[in-house]
Order: sequence, then structure tokens, then C-alpha cells
Amino acid sequence: MSADDAGAAALAAGLRTAVNRLAFYLRADAGARGLTPSRLAALAALDRCGPQRPADLAANLGITPPSMSRLTEVLEAGGWVRRRAHDGDRRAVVLDLTDAGRATLNDVRREGTSRLAADIARLSPAERAALEAALPVLTGLADRNLSPARAPVQ
Repeated sequence: MSADDAGAAALAAGLRTAVNRLAFYLRADAGARGLTPSRLAALAALDRCGPQRPADLAANLGITPPSMSRLTEVLEAGGWVRRRAHDGDRRAVVLDLTDAGRATLNDVRREGTSRLAADIARLSPAERAALEAALPVLTGLADRNLSPARAPVQ
């Protein structure tokens, strides 16, 4: 392994750890509301892409149809989504966010953003500048590696 490859691997390992820890921190508000990462991802996908057939949502989330069925039951029971007939095919069913689901998702996003903003406000000017400079690079990495439907929760 070349020095460049070893450096890239070390940077990747550190970045993966930091991003995962930060994501865990940002999802704490969701967990307090009964939203697991998969539940939160499903709500975010429905918010971003609109109503979807369960099979399409399962594909977007990278889960199996039986897992999607269980997830749908939990999301419905929580009042976050509803099933309704597909507009173009009355035999098909689509999942749609309820007003409560959209409000919950917006609350989780707002609370996470607020907590992160408070943390960023405590950084030194140099740390904030470094973070600001890294943001386009991090966004580019995410954009290159995630389909629009599987983009992360915002």
C-alpha cells in the first residue's frame, strides 16, 4: 500500500467514525420520540420524494419487503404515515406522510439543527472556518455516493 493509499485509508477511518458519532448525536431527538434510524429514514424519504408504494420505499431504503411491511405497521401505528389508494392505479397502495409525521420530522430536524448550531457557535473562528471549508467536500462525497431517493435525513 502506498503512502497516499495509507493516508486516504486513515482519513477515511477517522471521518467514518466522526460522521457516525455526529449522526448518532443528531438522532438523539428522534430516539426520544420513538423514531429509530430506519423509521426516521422512511419519514425523510417520504418527505423528500412524496408518496410511494411500499415496494418502492423499501428499495429506496435498501430493506426487504417483509421488513418494509413491519416498518409500515409501526409508522401507521405511530400516526406518522397513512396508506391510501394510488392515484393512477386504484388497486395499488401508497404510503404518505400524515401531518403528524411531517411535524415530527420537522421538529427532529429543527431540534438537531439547533443543538448543532449551539455547538458550532462555541467553536473558535479557525475551527468554524475549517468546518465551513470542509462542508462542500463532505457534501460532494455524499452526493456522489447516494441516490437522490436514499439521501440522508436533513
